[in-house]
Amino acid sequence: MKRTKGELLSNTENVKNSKFIDNNTLSLEYCSGIKAIRLHNTDVITFVDNTIVLNSGGWRTATTKDRINKYSPIRINQDRGKWYANSLLFFDGITFDNAGKCLSQPVKDNSAKENKMKARIKKFCAMVTEKNLPLPNSGDCWYCCLHTTEGKSMGELGNDKDHLLQHIKDGYLHGSLLVNAMRFKGYEDKQISIHYHMKIADTFRRTLRSYLYKKLLPELASR
Repeated sequence: MKRTKGELLSNTENVKNSKFIDNNTLSLEYCSGIKAIRLHNTDVITFVDNTIVLNSGGWRTATTKDRINKYSPIRINQDRGKWYANSLLFFDGITFDNAGKCLSQPVKDNSAKENKMKARIKKFCAMVTEKNLPLPNSGDCWYCCLHTTEGKSMGELGNDKDHLLQHIKDGYLHGSLLVNAMRFKGYEDKQISIHYHMKIADTFRRTLRSYLYKKLLPELASR
């Protein structure tokens, strides 16, 4: 879905110039002189002095990879679901000079930890069935059921990672967690209500798994 320039620049200040260069992609120049390539609401490439900073915003998609490869001298490759920038394990904030030399401290490959976490997440999400689709209620985890006026859960304002890990450890599946996952994926409340009414467990299960992957797996790569 194409977004307007205003939507792409929402909550962004001190932009001097901006122009579309690709679908949902802007070339920006800030008042400070810093230049960037923005995909949706994330500056996936930032040019600061003689350095290049890469950031997926947690969305390691084919489109994000395409924009980095297309508009920077750094090459992103993918192997078994993991990203590598100029053959180094990718993480958000990885920095290179203009010649492609990495200026960041390399991080170790946490494939074993990630695979273990994926297995825990899949086991937890398997609890979601047609007979086990809990509705949100006031007795749910407060971090999940309480939201700001902007729609963010309290967990997202605090240590979202630790509190989600605790839910997995305890096998604590509740309605507010399912709804947060659906909203995160872009479902509107009316659509979520229909899914509950029709007991479409597969959608809830897949969406919860995707939500937990997004929240928990990128953290492992930055350790």
